[in-house]
Amino acid sequence: MSDFIRPEFFDIFGALAFAFFICVSLWGLKFNEPLPRWILKVILIIGVLGLSVDIFWVYKGFFVK
Repeated sequence: MSDFIRPEFFDIFGALAFAFFICVSLWGLKFNEPLPRWILKVILIIGVLGLSVDIFWVYKGFFVK
């Protein structure tokens, strides 16, 4: 099974989840949602860092050999 599905495949789902975090936090910051702004900023930072790490691993796993 490891020949068909490599661990980098699951990083794609992680990248989508972190992209969702970024979208939710930007939406909350733009429309002044009831969450404190510092929480939305922390979620944004986590999303950006997580997305960059997952994109790095996907790029390294699928495109660089």
